[in-house]
Parts: sequence; structure tokens; C-alpha cells
Amino acid sequence: MNRLQSLGAVIAAALVLSACSTGGGDTKAEAPDSADPLTINVAETAGIPSAFLAYGVQQGFFEDEGLDLVVDTGAGGAAAIPGVISGTTELAGSNIVSVVLAKSKGLPVQIVAPGTFGSDTIDNAWSAILVREDSPIQEPADLAGKTIAVNTLQNIGDVTIKSSLEQLGVDVSGIQFIELGFPDMLAALSNKNVDAVWEIEPFLTSGLASGDRAVLWPYVQAQSGLMIGSFVASDDYVAENPKVIEAFQRGINSTVESVTSDPDAFRAALTSLAKIPEASAQAMHLPTWKTSVDLESLKFVEEHMDTYGIISTRVDVSTLLATTK
Repeated sequence: MNRLQSLGAVIAAALVLSACSTGGGDTKAEAPDSADPLTINVAETAGIPSAFLAYGVQQGFFEDEGLDLVVDTGAGGAAAIPGVISGTTELAGSNIVSVVLAKSKGLPVQIVAPGTFGSDTIDNAWSAILVREDSPIQEPADLAGKTIAVNTLQNIGDVTIKSSLEQLGVDVSGIQFIELGFPDMLAALSNKNVDAVWEIEPFLTSGLASGDRAVLWPYVQAQSGLMIGSFVASDDYVAENPKVIEAFQRGINSTVESVTSDPDAFRAALTSLAKIPEASAQAMHLPTWKTSVDLESLKFVEEHMDTYGIISTRVDVSTLLATTK
């Protein structure tokens, strides 16, 4: 899906697929068995998110649970939601704004496991607003009325940017958001095509190394420890395959525990799993991963999506949490 297409178009496509669905009658899989692993496809955004899954596969955590996990890098986020609705992929990684939006449109999706979390402190933040070294923007208040690049409009970037600025008393009404891919943002900033960019790792570390300055840390300042990512499946798949979902959750938990206890090993693996240069992998701040979905993060995001007009129908976010018992 072209990055410049609106998220609404993606959701509309998923609605069509949902309407055409046969109701998931053919989605049932056998209980996973480590002696004869079950192949499941998981769509996840290329980079650190997909590298996290690939690391779990490399370490054998999913195989131990009877799953042959195939990671589809490049179809993550909102664009992956139609895949889980149509059944072309069993699971997908997506930021929680996209998931709430999908639910508000009536799509049958559930969160089966948490993904990335923002850090608790600015010192460990893996996302920030960057400005040029010579920019007149010196503090958050100076972002009022400026042009800021985000990777997707009306999504997790501008939601957390607006929220964090408003908490600092900054008028956000005049800010213009421009859609650019993360890899393209630093060049656009250098060429003065935008006033500021919202970057994540490893691009954040690259920008700081070249002299750009950080003036806002939205993932931290919007809400400390905010859950950003999640893994989703369709209602039908969860209902038909509870043992598979539970096996996937255990594989995720084992990966979380491994990365948390030995981040150096994960950093070393990023050079091959995500093609990140060794120096960058060692210098960058890693996202946080946890084993439990944070309901408060979902409530926070849903409330602000309503405030900013991203959703027209309120969502009871507790209905997003998958139950397999």
C-alpha cells in the first residue's frame, strides 16, 4: 500500500474484505506440536519490530511452542489489518491507533499480545522530534505553527505529538503534518523541506549523530511507558484457534524475557536481522517490550483519537482484548 494513501482507505478495504468473508469457517488449525510445527504467517513492519519477531524465531522460542513462524516484513501496521480480516495472514503487528480505528469502523479484530512500548524517561526515548542544528526552534513552544513530518497522517505520531505539546501548554492548531517515510525524513529536514521531523530508531540516533537536535519526546511526554504496538488477529481466528494464540503469546513472552535480560545479544543480532550497522545498533535506544497489554494506553489513545476527530464512533477498548479461555 502506497504510504501516501490515507489510513481510511486501508480501513475501507478491510471493511470490504470483512463483508466478503465466509465467517472464518476454514480458519481452524490443529493444536501446535513441537514435533510437527504449525506454520503461521505474521505481518510486521520492517526494521526493529520485525527483527524482534525474527529474533524469537532465531532463538527457537516459537518452535518450542510448536509454531513455524513466518515473518512478513513490509506489510505491518494499518496495511496489514485487511490481511488478518481476509485470512491471508494469521496475525499482524500494528500500532494501537490503527487498531482502535479499525474497531471503530466495525472490523472484527482483537489484540492478542502487546508490541513495543515507549520508554519511561527521556534519556531512554527511542522516538523524538528533531530539528536542524541551526534551526530557530529551541523548545517545544517553538513548534507551534510549524511543519512536522510524520510517517502516517492521523496516527500514533500526530496523536502523541499533539497530546505532549498540549500538556506543555502549546497551541497545536496551526501545526501542519506532512507524510514522509522514516528513512526519508532526515534528508527532508536537511534540505529545509520541513521544520521538524518525528523520528524513531535507528534514524533518531543517525540524526543526532549528524548534528540534529531533539526538542520533544512524544512517546514519553504524552504518557510515560505508553504501549505503542500490538499483535492482532481476527475475531474468527481467535475463536477457532485458541491453542495457537496461546502458543504465540508464550513465544512472545519468551522473546520479551530474552531481549530484556540480554539486550546486548539482541543488539548484535540487529546487524543481520534488520540490516542495522553495528555502530548504530550499539548506540541506539531500544524500545521496551512487555508481556501484558496495557489497557490504560488503549484508553489514552482512544480518548485522544476522539478529541482530534480521528474516530467518529467511540470504542470500548476492553473489547479489543482477546480471550482464549
